[in-house]
Amino acid sequence: MTDNLKGILAVLASATGFGVNDALVKLATQDLPTGEIIVVRGIMATLILAAAATHGNAWRSPLLLLQPAMLVRLVASAFATLFIVMALRFLPLPTTAAILQVTPLVVTAGAAVLLGSHVGWRRWSASIVGFAGVLLIVRPGGVDFVPEAWIAIVALLFTATRDLTTRFIDASIPSLYIAVASSAIITLAGFALLPFEVWVRPSPRVFLLLSGAAAALYFAYYLGIVAMRTGEIAVVAPFRYALILLSLTLGYLIWGYIPDKMSFAGIGLICAAGIYLLHRERQMSRATRTLEGKPA
Repeated sequence: MTDNLKGILAVLASATGFGVNDALVKLATQDLPTGEIIVVRGIMATLILAAAATHGNAWRSPLLLLQPAMLVRLVASAFATLFIVMALRFLPLPTTAAILQVTPLVVTAGAAVLLGSHVGWRRWSASIVGFAGVLLIVRPGGVDFVPEAWIAIVALLFTATRDLTTRFIDASIPSLYIAVASSAIITLAGFALLPFEVWVRPSPRVFLLLSGAAAALYFAYYLGIVAMRTGEIAVVAPFRYALILLSLTLGYLIWGYIPDKMSFAGIGLICAAGIYLLHRERQMSRATRTLEGKPA
């Protein structure tokens, strides 16, 4: 089995983990408020990650959490999770998944505007096409507009902020340590909603749902890292859009949801823009290696 095939299988498994997590969390929203879902799932996910960090000797000084980039990432992670769970409560599963798949396009635009990174017209065009796909799904001002769609867009912005600030974190800090810290902060953020919600004792069914969600989330993150470290990123990464196909399938099987034609068109634009962006990154990487005299 080639490295690229291993990477493709890993990213497909990772996408499956994220899709299963989202579906289980959406099912749990029928019985529990948003903050309680975040806390219950977060405690289990943090324990799993902490065990993995201990096994992998990934623990570091707590003072590292006070670095500006780390603080911004932790806060952005907490708000991203909060709005993602809210979006799953109010919106169809495929709609939330498709909007969040625009994150790499927002990161590209954000890197150009905030960090001064060079982004050519092709990548700008891909980002604009991706945003157009979101507008086709959301349709603000139209008769089919759902106001709660803005929740998913806010989640998208916080997710992009999280990914952007990750670039400023010291590379010597293990990814697993960052994941544990993020999970712990996200869990604490869930408690902030306690004064505004009525929490109830989770039923065995809901507890099982959130246990499955926590496990799926761990494997999704872990296999995502494996995927990005195995094979060529430009070959492997496009398969992450299988998450949208899985979300469409789960949305239909569990809730009987079928997107309309405009939503399908928007999802297609988002996928096409994201895949083209990865293709363009691969071309630029090859050109850079050629200029440096390295084998492409």
